[in-house]
Amino acid sequence: MQISNIAASYISNPAIQQQTAAAAAAASPSVKSQTTDFMLMLLAQLSNQNPLEPLKDSEMLSQFAQLNSVQQLQGIQTLMGQVASANQTGYAASLIGKTITANLDDGKTLAGVVTGITLEAGKIFVHVGDQKAPLNSVVEIKDK
Repeated sequence: MQISNIAASYISNPAIQQQTAAAAAAASPSVKSQTTDFMLMLLAQLSNQNPLEPLKDSEMLSQFAQLNSVQQLQGIQTLMGQVASANQTGYAASLIGKTITANLDDGKTLAGVVTGITLEAGKIFVHVGDQKAPLNSVVEIKDK
């Protein structure tokens, strides 16, 4: 039996297709692309290998382990970004009721009691009266 037939039967197996589809649906677009690219490259490697020197099982397992590691690291990176965002939002919320000083982009200084926060286009803003300033522009914080 040729290697290409094994690969074709593996890919056409309905159970494997369902598992692959479920995993791909849960993955981010970049992970999907990388997984697809890896599987196509592996299929091409299996199809074009020298029959006298076939791919060793350990090499294939190593490649699958590397792909899995990359996917896990990307998942961790996404979660860490979400944790950092939640942390910043919590920090901004803790400023409500406190007196701050912020340097605005136009060179002016905004000072006063924080009355609220908003999230606009991925940036957190603190509200002082009817004005707002980016959280990263706050240079001083005082209790009332």
